[in-house]
Amino acid sequence: MMTPRPERISRADVLSAALELIDADGLDQLTMRRLGTALGADPMTAYRHFAGKSDLAAALADEFWTGLSLPSTSGVPDWRAYAHELMRAIRTELAAHSGLIPIVATHPITSPAALAVADEAIGILLDLGAPVDPALGDLVNVLVMITVASAMGEFSAPAGSESTAAETTETEDEHDDTEAALLSQLPHLGRIIAAGWAPSAERQFEAGIGAILHGWPFALPPTS
Repeated sequence: MMTPRPERISRADVLSAALELIDADGLDQLTMRRLGTALGADPMTAYRHFAGKSDLAAALADEFWTGLSLPSTSGVPDWRAYAHELMRAIRTELAAHSGLIPIVATHPITSPAALAVADEAIGILLDLGAPVDPALGDLVNVLVMITVASAMGEFSAPAGSESTAAETTETEDEHDDTEAALLSQLPHLGRIIAAGWAPSAERQFEAGIGAILHGWPFALPPTS
């Protein structure tokens, strides 16, 4: 009786295993050898699909964008409101996979599949009334940069920390209260605290995206 061949490990299998490792331990702890172990295969298995770790990281960034579910336009009043919802969706997805954030932050959208998602999002903005203006491309890129940076600051583990997993026993509210208490002891920041300010990563994200969306300069329409 012939021994059945082991099931072939696909490119998708490698990406799925890599994402699980990165979610658990961060990109720094990902090696092709550990990936092979996670797949229950020899260390060279991943090399059948990817030239190396950098090639794998680029594919993971691509998978993030191609897997992103664009928000519904139902009940959205205009293109700015939709752009804000889109940034919230990106931030939420990054929070769910904090190990991916440095990868997404350092890999531009270049693959045809990922660019198709970007093209779809731009099409929705145009359909909702966004101007056909070169500045729209810059606006979207800036919004994404701010969103990824916000997610990195809030959800990624600090560089150099022993554990790369973005986990803490302190809640966000407790962290903000501790930070506010410390800042209140400083003379100038204390005045802002006394006036009612308290640190909040989510509020700052919301305010920043809103300010950029409503203050972005577009070309003035031609006068008749």
